[in-house]
Amino acid sequence: EVLDDFKGEALEVCGCNTWLNYGLPLHRIREMGFSHKLFDLLDERRLTKDELREFFLLIFGSDLMDGVPDPQVDWQRFVSRIGSIVNRETSQWNPIGQKMMPWVNIKKLDFTYGNGDSCEACTIM
Repeated sequence: EVLDDFKGEALEVCGCNTWLNYGLPLHRIREMGFSHKLFDLLDERRLTKDELREFFLLIFGSDLMDGVPDPQVDWQRFVSRIGSIVNRETSQWNPIGQKMMPWVNIKKLDFTYGNGDSCEACTIM
């Protein structure tokens, strides 16, 4: 994938995953060719709940994510634990907001996924 400049890529990512602060470390790792499907999907579509857990595991590491519940099973505990992790992380420059911000906007994350209408696997027969 050919990447835009930092701000351009941040705008694309924000269009799909509004809860994510597309910080420079994410951009740099993508520029260096880190190959993982979730990093390619960030600017293509909204991540699923299952993909969220995997993405946060990549970003925050297995030690911090150990014991974080499955977001499909217990969304409230999942988002609460992610909030605790995010609060301990260093803020990152947000090229859209032009200020230092946390990696994840927990309110936007909860609004996007926690409102009961995000079940991609559900179908009406």
